[in-house]
Amino acid sequence: MFRFVRILFCAVLVIPATSVLAAETEVTLLMFEDQDSQQEPAYMTRMLLTGDYLRLDDGQDHGDFALLDRKDGTLYSVSHEEQRTLVIPAQPVIIAPPKKLRHDVEELDAGGVPDVGGNKVSRYYLFTNGTRCTEIYAVKGFYPDAVKALALFSKTLAGQHAKSMQAMPDSVSSDCDIANNIFAADRHLNMGFPIRQKDFSGRSRQLVTVKDDVIVDASMFELPLGYQKFMPGVLPH
Repeated sequence: MFRFVRILFCAVLVIPATSVLAAETEVTLLMFEDQDSQQEPAYMTRMLLTGDYLRLDDGQDHGDFALLDRKDGTLYSVSHEEQRTLVIPAQPVIIAPPKKLRHDVEELDAGGVPDVGGNKVSRYYLFTNGTRCTEIYAVKGFYPDAVKALALFSKTLAGQHAKSMQAMPDSVSSDCDIANNIFAADRHLNMGFPIRQKDFSGRSRQLVTVKDDVIVDASMFELPLGYQKFMPGVLPH
């Protein structure tokens, strides 16, 4: 399983190999440089966006990947080595926070960061209960469909994190942890497209490039046939 999905987690017929012409589709390609902490090396994360799907991987067409179905919010994480697919269905956060959470936003000077796509870059601090949880540089009106897909991705993970916290209430961590991962998981996306962000744990992400109308093999948005499917906390079948 590629590294980005491991961190997050602590249906078309597959065209036969003998097909003369593989189906292709146009995507928006986004490349990010991610870093888990300042002590660890940076690595690349690729996102491929269509109207129906968001695929996340490490840039390898045939490597492990995560696939978000934008129609119903289901998230799939595929491991080729294990031949398994983790399935995380969309589910609302129905639990209450273990304590009152106050969320605040402070807008700061962007420090001369140039415009992106003709739009101004704004810098923000996001706080929960007085603790700074996230620093973000964001651009309003820049790739709004990507922002929408990333928000859905965050909400699907938030629903799963909430379910895990409900099952193990003693695992509750810091205010920023439960805010960023459960109760305000998509708040950073309310500021616009995040071109640079860093959270309270030291994890960071920076946009490297965006390209429109990139042609890829449509099979990159298909789940492998024959792999075991399982949900968190449920044995594979």
